[in-house]
Amino acid sequence: MVGTTVLLAGCSLVATPNSPTAPGSLPASTGPIGYVVCPTSVTPIELRSHTPEAPIPLPIDGTPPLGDFAITTSPDGRWAFVVTTSTPSGSVTRNVLVPIDLATQQARPPIVLPGHGATSAVVVMHNGRTVLAGSGTSVVPVDIASRAVGNPLDLGPGRIVSGMALSPTTDILYVLVAGAVIPVDTATATARPAIATGLTVSSVSSPHGLVVSPDGATLYVGGQGPPDYGGRVVPVTVATGAVGVPTGFDRFGISDPAALAVTPDGARLLVADSANNWVDTVPIADLAHPEAPARLPSGGGTAAASGTDHPTDIVTGPATTGAFVVTGLGTVLPYDPVHQTFGRSVPVCSGASSMTVGAGP
Repeated sequence: MVGTTVLLAGCSLVATPNSPTAPGSLPASTGPIGYVVCPTSVTPIELRSHTPEAPIPLPIDGTPPLGDFAITTSPDGRWAFVVTTSTPSGSVTRNVLVPIDLATQQARPPIVLPGHGATSAVVVMHNGRTVLAGSGTSVVPVDIASRAVGNPLDLGPGRIVSGMALSPTTDILYVLVAGAVIPVDTATATARPAIATGLTVSSVSSPHGLVVSPDGATLYVGGQGPPDYGGRVVPVTVATGAVGVPTGFDRFGISDPAALAVTPDGARLLVADSANNWVDTVPIADLAHPEAPARLPSGGGTAAASGTDHPTDIVTGPATTGAFVVTGLGTVLPYDPVHQTFGRSVPVCSGASSMTVGAGP
């Protein structure tokens, strides 16, 4: 819906430059930390040592459907934010945003979001003052310091927010919907014309079905597409909105790309295939020729885990920490993109779906 304006406490989608930052001081950094969200808790992981820390309970009522929740961190590593659902006894289900103080490892009370439906994507703006949460067909801005909820940007009927990626170089937000990506100019709070991709949204609810290259020049979108609706990744040139020739994985079998990540050096695209339990590595310089997939090791789930033994998310850590695959069955698998090998599984909370990486608080 082009031209729609979103207001946040009388301002645009992005908080004003004079908006206060979240209170609190930062303790000494412990290095990069991964945060894995499950239906009712979040597990931090020390990425260098692959050590899980004590889970952080989420103050929500009921148990959200598997996969219908996502997590992100603020640029300074001080906060994490989980978008999910809460169903108080005798009440209707509400979409909520849960702030987590990472210095104290304590979740704050949920912030109720307008709208109903999917809650599978959330990002923090570069200024660290505004969270953007997917709520059904809307993008909802929330001010971090005041907890004020702004007016939602409704993308239109049928345009369920299935993933979001913020450009690393601008304030353009890319929103994944069925068959398209919608760029949102957060400075003016307007949705630009949709970029048609022809791809379905993955059957696995994951917030990372799209990713922007480190230089901000190219957007990569995953899904299933014609002619046989096998797994596809479509490159989009950000400057022009031009959709490039897709790369596919038909030679390896029909696949379902659930999540994408780009290595920090921008050399490789990593595709988590939920249908075949693979990670496909695609050289960015030769997108048409993906390498042979690396199959996830079997039997790595925890005994008490619920969920599915399929990859639901993949993220990359800073420097040489490598990549990390969320299996959905209570584990995270370290992955070396260069040698295409997996490390020992890291136990996390049950029903894991989404992971984010932040600096140690």
